[in-house]
Amino acid sequence: MHHFANREALKEFIEERGGKASGSVSSKTDYLINNDVTSTSGKNKKAQELGVPILSEEAFLELAGAAYAD
Repeated sequence: MHHFANREALKEFIEERGGKASGSVSSKTDYLINNDVTSTSGKNKKAQELGVPILSEEAFLELAGAAYAD
């Protein structure tokens, strides 16, 4: 995490704006937030298979139209 203290802070940020955060990737997932967008992790692979966009924190914050500082 670069802009958030931890995953819980990111989850709260998302939920405060009406979103839902999940620990897994499925066909219902809109975005995967991962600062290593080129990682070969299981979540990144699943997102790629399903066509789910993988966003860095910076790209997510731009999409959300928000600035966030710890």
